[in-house]
Parts: sequence; C-alpha cells; structure tokens
Amino acid sequence: MSIIKVGYLISYDYEFVKTSLPRVYNSVTEIVFAVDINRKTWAGEDFFISDDFWKWVSKIDVENKITIYEDDFSIPGLTTMECDTRERNMLGKRMGACDWYVQIDSDEYFLDFEAFAAKLREFKPVVPTTICCNVTTLFKELNTGYLLIDESVETLSFATNNPVYHVARNNQSGNEHLYWDDLVLHQSWARTPDEIKLKLTNWGHKDDFNTTSLYKLWNAIDEFNYHCLSNFHPLSPSTWPKLKFIPGDVNEILNSSLLKELRGKNGLSSRKKKNFLSRLWKKIKSSF
Repeated sequence: MSIIKVGYLISYDYEFVKTSLPRVYNSVTEIVFAVDINRKTWAGEDFFISDDFWKWVSKIDVENKITIYEDDFSIPGLTTMECDTRERNMLGKRMGACDWYVQIDSDEYFLDFEAFAAKLREFKPVVPTTICCNVTTLFKELNTGYLLIDESVETLSFATNNPVYHVARNNQSGNEHLYWDDLVLHQSWARTPDEIKLKLTNWGHKDDFNTTSLYKLWNAIDEFNYHCLSNFHPLSPSTWPKLKFIPGDVNEILNSSLLKELRGKNGLSSRKKKNFLSRLWKKIKSSF
C-alpha cells in the first residue's frame, strides 16, 4: 500500500488546523507539523501558540501519527516567499521516504480527502509528478454565512512524489502536473480584520501586490455590495470572477449541497501540463 504523508506549516493562524486536520487524519500514514523554533513568522514577527492547542493535538492524535518538527524558518535577508519556499523544502526532507508528499496549509479544507487519498494510492506514476486540485476561496465572513469566490478557476499544488519546491508549493521544472477535480475550501480571507492585517504583513505574497489597497477593498465588501465585484484577484483578476453568498458556518458549508454543486461547476477535468523541461527538450530535438 502506498505511503501518504502530510505536512502542515504551523504559524500565527494555527487555529484553522482544527478544521483541516480531522478531515485528513484517518487517511494518511504520518503527519508532520513544521513550526518555527523561535515562533517567528517569515516576516520576522513574533507569534504565540497556546498550550490549549498542543493539548488538542495530543487529544486528536490517537494513533501517534503527528510529529512536531521545529527549526529556524525565519531568515533575515530572505523575502517572505523565499522563507516560505525554503520551509516547504525543509519540511519535505523531514517527512522522510514515502510515495506521496502532501502539503496542506492550516486554512485549507479538503471536501473529501479520503477519496483523494484513495486515488493517490491507486496512482503510481513513473515520472516526477505534482497533483493540483481545485480551490474555492472563502473571501469574507458575514453575520449569517460567508462570501466565497464563485466560478473560480483557481488551483493549487497539493501532492507530489518529488518534493522539490521552487515557489511555495509549486514545482516549476521537472515535474509533470496533473489536475484533479478534488475540491479544497480555502479560508484564506474569511478572517477578522486584525487577522487579515496579520496575514497581509506576514504571508509569502506580501511583496507581490498592494496589500493596503486589497485590505481596503476587502473591508468595504458587505452583503449589499458584494455582487458589484468581478475579476478582482490581485495577481490574476479572472481567477476570482465573482462572489457568491453561502449560509452557515464553515463545517456546515463543507457538508452542504451548495459546495458539492460548486465542485461540479468549477471542477476541471484531469489533465496534464507538460513541464518546462519537457517542452524545451522537444524544441531542441525539433531543431536537429
């Protein structure tokens, strides 16, 4: 049977893993939490992890699957994205030998990780491979539910048999990329205003766009004007076509028929994306 290991980056938003981890725990062999030994973010800011969180981890870890990996992941002189990528590579090495390395952020919730893991066990590629999944992003929490990105075409890399990362979880050369229709709910922006400010100043993309402008936009959106937004992703506008309101809390949304309908509407067919080296080699061969 294929060995599947999962790695989490545990930082200032560690509380979200309480929703993510239970959906994963029973379907994997081992889980590794990567935590900065000095409790520093990639931007060098201090964060604190409550003792209650570690008590929760001990309580949920009934099969002793979870390992805590502490190291220095905040390096002065490196950008936040460079620190992000460095930590993911270090985590991949620390996870040890396995068939599939899966990295999930604390605020990412698989709709059906059991089904995803079952497909991984059946799939035995003979080349370096990265598996990407569809992502639906929660943009903002309202009094009775959430605004989420509707008709999103966003995908993220989650699993690989070759844990070499170039930009965050992305492998930009050498791996063949496959796109599966498994859906991940990303609680990326559905946070309190203070949590959003903390995220914007400490995450890997903090230098990639005007974060102050994005915060002002986020803060102004409510149940009366959300329908006015279209194509508003800060890096790739069409990735976020529009917003949709969905009632309930996060767990209710994860189990709702509305999210399952989104999976069908947003879902990509499994398809391959040739890596850069493969395309380059074909071009070189064609010149002879």
